[in-house]
This record gives sequence, structure tokens and C-alpha cells, in this order.
Amino acid sequence: MSKAPPRRRAAGRSLQAFAALGLLLALSLPAGAQLPPRLTPGSAADQLDAARQRLAGRADTAVVAQQLQAMAQDLRATLADRSAQPLTALGDSDRGRVLRAHAAAQLASDFADAAGACRAGESAAMAQALALSVRRLAQAPAEGKPMQATIDRLETADHAPLFALRAGARPVALALVGSELTDPQCPDPQLTATDANGAPLPSQPRITNVLPTRIEFEWPGTAALKPGSYVFHVRPQHKAFLVGCSAQPEAVVAVQMVPAPKFTVGYVLDAVCGRNDPRDVALGKGTLPPLEGYGATVAQAIDTSACTDPVAYRISATVTYADGASASAGPFEQSADANATVGLPGGLSLSWDPAVRQLFVRSGSPMCKGVH
Repeated sequence: MSKAPPRRRAAGRSLQAFAALGLLLALSLPAGAQLPPRLTPGSAADQLDAARQRLAGRADTAVVAQQLQAMAQDLRATLADRSAQPLTALGDSDRGRVLRAHAAAQLASDFADAAGACRAGESAAMAQALALSVRRLAQAPAEGKPMQATIDRLETADHAPLFALRAGARPVALALVGSELTDPQCPDPQLTATDANGAPLPSQPRITNVLPTRIEFEWPGTAALKPGSYVFHVRPQHKAFLVGCSAQPEAVVAVQMVPAPKFTVGYVLDAVCGRNDPRDVALGKGTLPPLEGYGATVAQAIDTSACTDPVAYRISATVTYADGASASAGPFEQSADANATVGLPGGLSLSWDPAVRQLFVRSGSPMCKGVH
């Protein structure tokens, strides 16, 4: 049998050395750990600053902005001499602090992305969940455990960030995204749902898929839950040599429960009658049947016999939402030869069709991306 040439043997030894180095690095990390790329104490502090700037000017997140600033100042003060060191060079407790700072910044950035088209009541509910999540991250004790699980986002099945959930009878598919959420060598992490005080809920989530950076689960119907704050707790396990799997520090994220969507629209419809001697004539004032959910339509006939020669129609509307908030629009005037439509906050519209003498109210798709 012929021997391999010297160059080939040298290349083989180099590959073996690289493989050994890779194995050594892998063993130095918690099993299954997936760390954010290029994350250092300094970059995490910068992320907190950027997220805080995106919340600037919002009254509903003023407390969150202060918390982000305090976390950034703490990182810079206590890890100033290690601000550029990667996570793998930090001790367990310091690595956990950096990961939690990264998670707080990510949650705040997701809020800023999702809250733009939301009503004031919706964004206020989202802000409550964000504030509770960030407060739990900031107050988490520094523990010297190999795995420092964090949750950067609660999201829907279509990967949209979620801060508030509309109560409903059907189960909902959700996911937790973060770092070090599970060790593949150990049983699935423990996932529990509690109220804001830590009391377990009667209906608990059921895990459907687990990865180190993602836990997918199904939450049973939430119709029985009262509006308020709820918390998901993830407690992973880590396997150590000769010890087996042991519980690690938990990661948490909050969600705000809000009432199921219901819209009630009140209207005022007037006509401008007579071309030679125009006068205002009241045709109708009242409340249409409520709309339950999105993609719904209700109609109401209007008696127009009080105006036989309309020139224009004038319409205004007020909508009341499930959370008790209300908004008004109009009056708007439209020629009698065309339909009149009033847009309402939250994706609703009120239309008057003179050809069939009916008012229509439609609820479109949800506008607020942070509420599911």
C-alpha cells in the first residue's frame, strides 16, 4: 500500500487540528446554545440606546425608556474593561446580563415597529406588556449557571411580534424566540403561563416544537381570561458531565390580554334638499347592530321620504370599541349621485348607498400589528 505524500499528510493533520479546536469550543458552550452574532457588552448597550431613541416622545413607554437607559448605563459602568469582549469570554452571570439587555432592546424595537397603526387603547395595552417584560429582564438575578435563557420576542404563527392578545374561544399558535431556550440532550423545557403575580393559569400552553432559539406552542382558548397582564415562563435544563440534567434560570415574557373585538357604530345622516332653495333635512340618527370581529358587515335601511329631491348627503359616525374607547369622524358631505363613505380608526368604514337607501358598516383587517 502506497503512503500519502508529505503535503497530503500535513493537510490531514491540519484538518484534524481544526476539528479538535472546533470540538473544544463547542464543549465550552452550553449545549444547544445559539448566541446572537457579534454581541458584546458594548454593542448591547448601544442596542439599548437605539431602542430608547425609537421610544422617545411616547408617553405610554416613558417608564420603559428610563429602564433601558438604566440598563445601558449599568453595562457601561460595570463592564467597561470588557465592553468589546464576545459573550464566550464572559462569565456566566455577566453573559446573562448582556443577553437580557439584548432581549430588552429587541422587545422595545419590536414595539416601535408594531405600534404605528394602533389605536391609543391598543398601544397602551401593548406598552403594559412591554413594561412588564423589560422590568422582569432588568430585575432578574445574576446567576452563575451555564445556560442563560432569554426571550427576545413573543410572536404569532406568521412571525409577527405580539404584545397583546384578543380573548377568544379557539386555541392560538404562538412562539417564543430567544437564546439558550433548550438543551437538546435534556427533556423539553418547562413552559408555564401565570398571571402577573405568578399564579398558574387553569389552562397551560402545550409545546409543539423546540429549538435552542425557538419554542412553538399552542395556548388553549383564552375567552375565560380577564383583561390584564400574563406571563410565560420558560425553565430549561442543562446537561453537565457526570451530573445529568439540572434546572437553569428561567426566562420570561409578558402578554396583555384584551377583550375580543367588538365594534358599535352610531351614525347621523342628513340630506341637503332642493336645488333652488336648499335646506337641511335629518334622515336618520341611531346605532347600527354591533360587529363581532373582523371581516364583518352590518346594514340598516333608512327612510328617505322626507327628502324627495336630494342634492347631497351629509354623514358622520362614532365607533365604540370593546375596551370602551370611542372615536368620531365627520361630518362629510357627498353629492347625492354618489356613495358616501366615512373611514373610522381601527379599519372600519361606514358607507351610505343612496341607490338602495341603506347604511353599511364594515370591519376590515386588523390594523394594529402588535395585537393578535
